[in-house]
Amino acid sequence: MNILNYLDKECVILGLQHKNKKNIILNIIDHLADKKKIIKEDKKEISRAIFQREEMGSTAIGNHIAFPHARTNVVKDIVICVGISKEGVDFDSLDQEPVNVVALLLSNQKESGLHLKMLAFLARMLRDKYLVQRLKNAKTEEEVIDLLDKQQQAVK
Repeated sequence: MNILNYLDKECVILGLQHKNKKNIILNIIDHLADKKKIIKEDKKEISRAIFQREEMGSTAIGNHIAFPHARTNVVKDIVICVGISKEGVDFDSLDQEPVNVVALLLSNQKESGLHLKMLAFLARMLRDKYLVQRLKNAKTEEEVIDLLDKQQQAVK
């Protein structure tokens, strides 16, 4: 599995500004629409699907990372966007710590197997606290992509 098949520098957001989960998610969805990774008219459906998933339990799993995600028929393929906040965001994390890395994942309703594999792979990659620290300090989108590429090679 290669996340760079689904993630490019246009889907990296450095310096997330909002301080709460809802606004961060909406900001990432707006970014994806601006970059034409999703259709602007589908933002409402995508937001609804992600917030519905968040109601079941926070996708912030600890170690300063969160994986908001949803499967919806308005996307055709896997969409990943990584947002980074130096200061941290209140994301109702299991460990009560702020979240610095938000990896939003969207996939088609029919792709449940691939969706779960991608979530598991992202979690395996990002559980490295040193990687999270390096991502938090990254200066460019290219640096984030490079760090993620090196990490995925290490965990394969």
